[in-house]
Amino acid sequence: MSLLSSLLDHMPPTIANTSTENTRRPAPRTSLALITHAERRPQFVTEPHASAATATPEWRRARDAYLNHIMACRSCYAPTNRYCGAGADLRADYDRTPMEIQP
Repeated sequence: MSLLSSLLDHMPPTIANTSTENTRRPAPRTSLALITHAERRPQFVTEPHASAATATPEWRRARDAYLNHIMACRSCYAPTNRYCGAGADLRADYDRTPMEIQP
């Protein structure tokens, strides 16, 4: 015999649920049922949104000209709206150009 079996020899065996006091089964739990379907609003916006991929070619040209200029010009600093003469003209053109086709 093993050492473990000799240690457990003096303990009585445990038998599950031997008491007769609680032999009644618990009452069944009520369950919820969906009677009508709830109408939900769409979680995401399904209409098209404006982005550079859907923008007009004129807007993309104005954006590219403006960005190419301010990246190379040492006088222009966009975070503080400081532009040289050419940069100010390009920024104004970029702001005036519509991103979407107007109906």
